[in-house]
Amino acid sequence: MNDFTNDFDIVIVGAGVGGICAALAASRLKSKVLLIEKMSEIGGTGVHAAIALVCKFRDHDGRCVNTGIHKELFPQAYQNTGLTFDEETVSSYDEQELKETYHRLIQKEKNLTVWTDCEVDAVQVEDGNIRSVTITGSKQTRVFGRVFLDGTADGNLSALAGAEFQKGRDKDGKMQMATVTFKLTGFDTSLFKVKDVTSWGCFFWLEETLKPYYVAMKQRKNSTNMRQGVLAFPYPDGKAFLFNSTAISDVDPTIPGSVERAFEIGKVQVYELVEAIREHPAFRDAKIETIFTKLGVREGRRVIGDYMLTGEDCLQVRKFDDMVAACAYDVDVHDPDGNKNHQEYMTILPSPGYYHIPYRSLIAKGFGNLLLSSRCISGTFEAHASYRVMSGISAIGEAAGTAAALTVKSGFSDVRMVPAEEIRYILQTRGQFVEGPVKEIHVV
Repeated sequence: MNDFTNDFDIVIVGAGVGGICAALAASRLKSKVLLIEKMSEIGGTGVHAAIALVCKFRDHDGRCVNTGIHKELFPQAYQNTGLTFDEETVSSYDEQELKETYHRLIQKEKNLTVWTDCEVDAVQVEDGNIRSVTITGSKQTRVFGRVFLDGTADGNLSALAGAEFQKGRDKDGKMQMATVTFKLTGFDTSLFKVKDVTSWGCFFWLEETLKPYYVAMKQRKNSTNMRQGVLAFPYPDGKAFLFNSTAISDVDPTIPGSVERAFEIGKVQVYELVEAIREHPAFRDAKIETIFTKLGVREGRRVIGDYMLTGEDCLQVRKFDDMVAACAYDVDVHDPDGNKNHQEYMTILPSPGYYHIPYRSLIAKGFGNLLLSSRCISGTFEAHASYRVMSGISAIGEAAGTAAALTVKSGFSDVRMVPAEEIRYILQTRGQFVEGPVKEIHVV
């Protein structure tokens, strides 16, 4: 890790999966990189809110379309088929193992510096370029860079810089529901009708079995939980379940106090749900091992870029000449009104089961050196509901970090000057799935 300095080639704000993948990609191309995180630990939602499920990264034929750094993060998932038949294994992960993987990969990078407990307080912009950011927290300083990346899920850096953005759905600005997740242990698998706890068959059995207890509780308590059912994903060792089964509406992470309010509501929903499922004999002695301390926020700002990816692009599985990433996750809108169950709000991508994400959607409109490396990329409400998961965001981050490094190495004054063919070439040489022509480039 680098010693303290104020000058970097690339400055990345936000150390979730997108920011980390961007930092690794850029550092591996020998750029001097600073990764800034406002929390005390890196990892973002995948670690601190936990998800457990490794969301889809295969097309309809089973081909992997995220094969870069994502594969380094979740190697076990690539040993599974990715199918959801009863006997197939759920591709899941342990958040502590993911955190350890992040740290191990970062520690290998001599060109990468990480600052935690730091927040960007101000941004200096001149002639359409970010010149510096002012940091508060564990570091009180001003940082200069050649290229800046917004790895914050909510587009915080871009907003401070004055970039245009959108929030919520078109008709009323409402965003997808947020979730407080929790880890449950102490269940009796001898009372399960499906013996392989880590199988999709067990997932579907639990969904069907626990729903009546949950519905009865909602009617009895007049719960604020807007979920229509119960989702419980197994940990890889089968000794715990991650419950993604709470829902809080009217959450805007860009408004002070909104997340804190939602988290308190979500905790009440957790206790209500656990009380309900303990009525099932297999869960009579179930224990809450962890209520994850970060609210699972699905949506914030969507920064306007050179191209806005649309829901139509996703559902027509469009390909782009400037493709730098691919996404195989379906359009998954957690209904802000809470009127649909998860089968109803999920729209499956048609064959071949993936679409391209263009480089233009990673470039903030009106800026020459601001790239987007998280779910804040340029897209509509519907498109965002697909690429917002870790499989898509890891690919976006890796592409953005690669583009930033090539901008610096080539001495370009604008990130648009980097050909997508060169970005794809580097990604391809590092094992990432790409489609389209590549242009060989030698990077020392």
